[in-house]
Amino acid sequence: MKSLKHMMIGAIACTVVAYAPLGQAKAPEDLATMQTFLEIMDSYFGIIDSTWEVSSSAEKAAIMQMQKIREIHEDRGEKARAAGVLREVLENSRNPTIRNAAYMLLGDTLKETGRSDEALEVLKQGLSENIKAAGRE
Repeated sequence: MKSLKHMMIGAIACTVVAYAPLGQAKAPEDLATMQTFLEIMDSYFGIIDSTWEVSSSAEKAAIMQMQKIREIHEDRGEKARAAGVLREVLENSRNPTIRNAAYMLLGDTLKETGRSDEALEVLKQGLSENIKAAGRE
């Protein structure tokens, strides 16, 4: 993916530089504009790389999806409903990475909805799982 990014930026840079004289460029201003354009393209390809990175890993994608679900419920003023989704993840997943993220997101959600005692219990449960798992390693 990175080589594609560099090839695209290189091709765009060559095209911009090749056609600059045809447009009767005023060197300093046009070069600054070209540089800004290339920086924007580099940022764009960075976003594509990041999206690909997250999307190509089930764990990373699941964590991002949990965060987005929580965010949507929060935007709707229904933050407490996200807790149900996160509890479902804990019931259905055995993946330690996904479970850890779910425990942390659920703990934060419960705390932010005024259920700090419940948040503590959830976080302690996650901690207990991690301590047991660390003892097996």
